[in-house]
Amino acid sequence: MAGIGFELKRILRDRKLTSVLRAFGYSAMLSSGPYFISILSIIFSGWLAYRFVEDKALVRQFQVSVTYLVAFSLVYAGFSQFVLSRYVSDRIFEKRFQAVLPNFMGALVLNMLSGFIICAVFVILAFKGTGTLYSILFLFTFTTLCGVWTINILLTSLKSYRYILYSFLAGYGTFLALSYLLAGYGLRGLMSSFLTGQAILIVMLSGHLIRSYRSEKIVDFDFTRSDRIYPSLILTGFLYNTGVWADKFVFWFNEATSESIIGPLRASVMYDIPVFLAYLTIAPGMASLFLKVEGEFAEVYDRYYKAVTEGATLDRLYSIGDEMVDSARTIILDVLRVQAIGTIFVFLFERLIFRFFGLSLLYIPLFNILSIGTFLQLMLMSILALAFYFDKRREALILSGVFLFLNLVFSQVSISLGPYYYGYGFVLSLLVSSLLGVIFLRRFFNEVHYQTFMLH
Repeated sequence: MAGIGFELKRILRDRKLTSVLRAFGYSAMLSSGPYFISILSIIFSGWLAYRFVEDKALVRQFQVSVTYLVAFSLVYAGFSQFVLSRYVSDRIFEKRFQAVLPNFMGALVLNMLSGFIICAVFVILAFKGTGTLYSILFLFTFTTLCGVWTINILLTSLKSYRYILYSFLAGYGTFLALSYLLAGYGLRGLMSSFLTGQAILIVMLSGHLIRSYRSEKIVDFDFTRSDRIYPSLILTGFLYNTGVWADKFVFWFNEATSESIIGPLRASVMYDIPVFLAYLTIAPGMASLFLKVEGEFAEVYDRYYKAVTEGATLDRLYSIGDEMVDSARTIILDVLRVQAIGTIFVFLFERLIFRFFGLSLLYIPLFNILSIGTFLQLMLMSILALAFYFDKRREALILSGVFLFLNLVFSQVSISLGPYYYGYGFVLSLLVSSLLGVIFLRRFFNEVHYQTFMLH
């Protein structure tokens, strides 16, 4: 689990500019690589399909279908992702490594089986007249994605970033190759290629965990015991993932800002393109967050934890505690600095970027607003990461709930106010949530020793 931190320290050992750039690039690849591979593969597959599919509407139907599949599978997997991560972390702390694999398999079975049943009901009721094969492919893709997010969040918590990156490259590389070969079959071919890529991805991710954690049991549901479950983590995962997609849902299901694509699925061309482009701009901040947490904060946090449990002197505890608090504050400040530079750079060259991809310049004002929103989302992500490190589950739950509620309300208000206000709901919800998170962290940092020894 410490291998990533050791690798970053080894790269930074020379204290040269080239070493810093290498470490930053390495962090960007591991933190944002899977995300970028996913989005760019879907975009590029659509570009390939446009060359072979006569009915261009089918390509749009494919991209919208995949977007909905990803969105709803992430929201559904949110119920279990933090609970499973916490369970595995606790068992590793107890050195009960044999409990990891069977409980992962139990979570995988529960998520995929329940996801299959729920999606089957939805498909039967909603996808009338869209074709049996499309409905089947939609159902099995959703089920597979539920499994992908289950194993992905677990391997992320175990810090298997490098293998996750390789697996995404293999899975989405297969998807791209098949989309090129099967594009002539239209929507069915594209959906089949995506499903195959996800199947390869889940096999590779699961294989890595099976190889890393041996056990005599195959399936266990120990993680569902009442004394193992943290209701706040269940709600936090669901609320945060729903909050991320809330503004998109508001625009998709409002008839004034969207259009029907296939069956019950709707899309907002005026909002979707700018928002997904805005998410591509967060790579610098993600890399900075990854680099600071894995390369610096994790080590200081571990030293403070050992000092507490091994009975260090009071002066030593205060010294390491102050260092840990400074490191945590630096994470947020550095992420904001780096992402601000990246965002300004994008703003300077946005017209060239839009022209290069053949996009209308009319999207630029909304893209700028949403880029500020993703900038603030990185700040909220940094705060939540620290909250989970310090086991501040209640605070993480409040922040996620506030983010979801405000994103829904403000996004709806922005639509009522008119096109000039689109995107402001997303930005304001993140601004309020982030400021609230800063207040929570500041209060905790001011009494970290008291909370460590007196409240626990």
